[in-house]
Amino acid sequence: MVTKIKSGALMGIDGLSVTVEVDICRGLPGFFLVGLPNAEVRESRQRVLAALRNSGVKLPPGKITVNLAPAGVRKEGASYDLAIAMGVMAARGQSMHRHCLQSGEAPLFLGELSLFGQLQPVRGLLAMVLAAAERGDRLVIVPASQAWEAGLVPGVRVVGAKNLSDVIHWWNSGEEPVMESASEKAVRYFPNSQPTSVLGLAGQPSLLKAAVVALAGRHNVLMVGPPGTGKTRLARILGASQALLEPDEALEVTRIHSAAGILAEGCLMRRRPFRAPHHTLTKAGLIGGGTNLRPGEVTLAHRGILFLDELAEFNPSVLDVLREPLEEKKITLARGGGSCIYPADFQLVAAMNPCRCGFLGSGIKPCRCTDSERRRYLSRLSGPLLDRFDLFVQVGAWEGDFLKEGNQPVVCAPASDWRQLMTTGCWPDLQRATIHCPAMKISDKAKHHLNLIRQPLGLSLRSVHSCLRVATTMARLDRSKAVEKTHVMEALEFRMENLALETLA
Repeated sequence: MVTKIKSGALMGIDGLSVTVEVDICRGLPGFFLVGLPNAEVRESRQRVLAALRNSGVKLPPGKITVNLAPAGVRKEGASYDLAIAMGVMAARGQSMHRHCLQSGEAPLFLGELSLFGQLQPVRGLLAMVLAAAERGDRLVIVPASQAWEAGLVPGVRVVGAKNLSDVIHWWNSGEEPVMESASEKAVRYFPNSQPTSVLGLAGQPSLLKAAVVALAGRHNVLMVGPPGTGKTRLARILGASQALLEPDEALEVTRIHSAAGILAEGCLMRRRPFRAPHHTLTKAGLIGGGTNLRPGEVTLAHRGILFLDELAEFNPSVLDVLREPLEEKKITLARGGGSCIYPADFQLVAAMNPCRCGFLGSGIKPCRCTDSERRRYLSRLSGPLLDRFDLFVQVGAWEGDFLKEGNQPVVCAPASDWRQLMTTGCWPDLQRATIHCPAMKISDKAKHHLNLIRQPLGLSLRSVHSCLRVATTMARLDRSKAVEKTHVMEALEFRMENLALETLA
């Protein structure tokens, strides 16, 4: 008897439909798995047979053949275990109870099996359920520990089971396993979504001003300064101060992190991601890749911040692959296993020292580097990459206390004038104030001044547009009706060409 069971696969960060076809015929006992499975999938034969046996199911005599269709797509992971087990159940003549179905929909089975029949979580379940919902599937059977994740998809009926015995009992009687209460589900679906308190900053007015503008407009920022001046700390404060994700954005980011296998258990992501990889990162780790085209850091930072500390210590060839995603807000990967387009709409925040010893032009300690060492150090950053930063900040020594008195977090209230932040150190949720603003008019004086200063500073066309974006953010924070000359002048203060580091310019 031949039977078909619906299941799903993960390709990159997207779900794929897989049909498990099971045939039991006369012949020598054996279990054969076809359909281009990898080693992990082939091992499911032992897992499924042991799980069925330990769940009290009498295995049918004869030859069992399982096909994972479509056969042209390589199958990876252990998400097919449950579907294969239920396919064997159906092929031995045990039909599903009529109460299991509503409106005649066929169920989708996802889950890994232990030898004792326990259902284990699988990577990328949310992506597979989302893809199934787009195809019209409305019933999914998943591990109980991931029922909350499948329940994030609207219009899908979720049955969560702890073990194979629960699924078999549901198959035979139509009685769903007992799941957590609705109130417990609500806690999981809607975790505490209030932003964390942000520490007040003092002693660095220019750095604080740049941070406020970068936070409000999600501008790419590069901080250059001696070690210990607060660059890394400020970047992490920017990460904690980001606006909360909108519902559709939260589902998108949660899907990406689920596919990468780094999703926190029982939590819909409401905070924007903050990724800070080490400078030994490879190209594949940054943009994604590998045999199964896993997402890289630029995709994991989608809708959030990618922080690159010690920027000049990264391999130059690795940094240069950031050019396209910074412009296109997506990354296209083409490997032997196929091609995928991943989202990569992130804000780049970077920090670096001005030289190898870190004290060039600081006034704190004398620089020990030679001219050739300085040029070699700064030459690791290409001009096209530097041109994609909107804000350049030269960070000096702190002139005051880094923390507010008592080292307590400062809960921020919205300020009527964003420039008050320069003296109060109080950070409101700035992104909310500018996220839905319409396009602004640029005054003639602002255009004229930018045209005059463009050639003396050597600004590229990209740099001119970057200045206008920063000036627009400042105008919106000032609640101005148009971008004025003063906003353009302030935006030019943060250009690379105005830094004291002539080598960078």
